[in-house]
Amino acid sequence: MEQKQLWDLIWENGGKGSVNSFARRSFLKIKNKPFKTLLDLGCGIGVDSLYFAQKGIDVTAVDFSDSGIKHLNKVIEKNNIKNIHTIQKDIQNLGFPPNSFDVIYTYLSLHYFNDKSTSRIFDDLFEILKVHGLFFIKCKAIDDPLYGQGEKVEENMYIRDGHVRHFFSEQYMKEKLHKFDIVKIRKTSSTHHGYKSSFIEAVATKRKESMLGP
Repeated sequence: MEQKQLWDLIWENGGKGSVNSFARRSFLKIKNKPFKTLLDLGCGIGVDSLYFAQKGIDVTAVDFSDSGIKHLNKVIEKNNIKNIHTIQKDIQNLGFPPNSFDVIYTYLSLHYFNDKSTSRIFDDLFEILKVHGLFFIKCKAIDDPLYGQGEKVEENMYIRDGHVRHFFSEQYMKEKLHKFDIVKIRKTSSTHHGYKSSFIEAVATKRKESMLGP
């Protein structure tokens, strides 16, 4: 099954969902800064987008799933929310101009691509993040219980039951963030659908001097 079809099915019936702790912790780092715009990349049904919008941030919510975006649009219309702008688009082809956003937020949305595509996406995100902006990212880790299950696509990347996962190590995350200045990187874990999941989280920034390097 194509990944878009898979996620269209997952989000077809919407879902109640709840704001995750990563979104709450991310907001704590930006609430006292003069940030106005946030890109929620791979927003799904938009639970986190709604959370950030409620905090007064102008949110651009992007997902390639028809059903996810349709669900979020219904919530926006029903509640007359003015500061969320939805875009149905593939993460690999964003097309935003340079320096578009104060904050880029990616919750479990960048661990689905091969190494070449992942590098290209990170480079693109560096360009569209404003100087002094913050990039929040969370991905599956190589010590996750699902690691190694299914058909191997390439190093640390597997497809199982139609679901592609590219598991990150701490070093791999650092390599992909080489254009950014890393503020914090750490391993985390939580129980999800009855099993313990492992993740790599990072916060990075784009400082002016970063743009002058090689």
